[in-house]
This record gives sequence, structure tokens and C-alpha cells, in this order.
Amino acid sequence: MTMKQLKSTGKMMRKTCQPKNNAEDEQIEAISRGEFREEKEVMCYIACIMKMANAIKNGKLNYESAMKQADLLLPEEIKEPAKAAITACRKVGECIYKENPDVFFFP
Repeated sequence: MTMKQLKSTGKMMRKTCQPKNNAEDEQIEAISRGEFREEKEVMCYIACIMKMANAIKNGKLNYESAMKQADLLLPEEIKEPAKAAITACRKVGECIYKENPDVFFFP
């Protein structure tokens, strides 16, 4: 995928998850700045996106699936840094932004 295709896919995912969870645009845009608010709408939105991306199972990061999705879906320019962040942050999902904010993408 190219970044343009990734962003387009992200928009589709957002259109599905945002209304389901009553998340406001501002709450979602904060995620891209590394602000993971512990608000019900935000947490449920994140879970919805992660489920759609096959990155979580039973409420926890599914490392193998997340790595496979990264290989399949991420553009070459962010693939390896994103996989390194997933590996470094296997136990703490919010860490992924802190690990490499330059390549962090969340729809």
C-alpha cells in the first residue's frame, strides 16, 4: 500500500468506528498527536479500529497478527519502523506512538 491508500483505508475504518462509539473528531485527532484519552468513546474507538485491523484479540494486542498486517498493509517507508515499534511495545500499546511518532498513523 502507498500512504495515500493507507489514509483512504483509514478513512473508511473511521467512518465505520466513529459513529458506533460516538467519538468526536477532536477526540480522534488527539490520538494522532499521541494523546490517548481515557474516555469511553476514545477507548472504544481505538478498540474498534484495532479489531478491524486484526491487531487485537480478546482485548489484547495480537503481536503475530499485528506484524503480519504491518507487512501486508503498511507502505515501505514506514513498514520497518512501525514493526520495530510494535515489537518494542508488545505489552503497552500506547508506547507505539512514543517509540516513533514520525511514523505513527491512526485513522
